[in-house]
Amino acid sequence: MLKPFDSPRFLRTLERARDRLERQRAGDLGKRLLAMVQDLKPEPTHPPDRLVVKSGGRIFFVRTDEIDWVDAAGNYVRLHVKGESYLFRETMSTMENRLDPSSFVRIHRSHIVNTDRIKELLPGTGDHSVVLRSGQRLPLSRGYRDKLQEKIGNRS
Repeated sequence: MLKPFDSPRFLRTLERARDRLERQRAGDLGKRLLAMVQDLKPEPTHPPDRLVVKSGGRIFFVRTDEIDWVDAAGNYVRLHVKGESYLFRETMSTMENRLDPSSFVRIHRSHIVNTDRIKELLPGTGDHSVVLRSGQRLPLSRGYRDKLQEKIGNRS
């Protein structure tokens, strides 16, 4: 501030300086809070090797690499493992995120398959079909077809 100055001019200048200091402090606080939140983020986890499934009063341990395919059942999913099936309280989207993306792919809004279990793809009018080694035939929706072909193409 340059001379001559009067009281109102001095008060305005003082108020601007206070505002600037307050914004600077708030910015520093924001940076510190952001750093703290970054430290709290969980480390990326690997997909689980097995799932704990409760069925009929019993508890089963299902290895994820043994799952042939998964289908939707309301707010549950049905895990198909070596000819057996288990109801698991999980949504399809949560299950899709839980399974290893290098081994499992969603082929329909109601189906996720283990790509190691796929025997062949059958073209059809509209939707295609996926045939598993077990002989099970599942629909392959158009919206998921490219993702499956990309996944299978990367494996061969």
